Amino acid sequence: MKASSELHFYLTLEQSSLLLEALVEQPFKNVFDIIGQLNQQAQQFYQAEATQHVPALFIISARDFSVCVQALGELPYNRVCTLVNYLHQQLQTQHATEESQHANPLASGSSQ
Repeated sequence: MKASSELHFYLTLEQSSLLLEALVEQPFKNVFDIIGQLNQQAQQFYQAEATQHVPALFIISARDFSVCVQALGELPYNRVCTLVNYLHQQLQTQHATEESQHANPLASGSSQ
């Protein structure tokens, strides 16, 4: 996976709040762009028909995602283990999908 690739993952409002909480604890110059991106994407939770308990799509660069995971690693394990496992599962699924599309280019073309 390229360092500049975008990652797609789903978070609930509670999960996105925990991620933002972890980022706020980091040096501001390292995370202010990421916080802005995530905060803007979290606005979807506040739309009229949105449900705060239903996961919503977030898109972030692989580099910024790495910063997020590192920030989560500095919070107490019992607070973040479920979220980290959830993110890991999503990344594995995304990676497997990309691999199967590369292995079978006709399948990826027909899904678009």
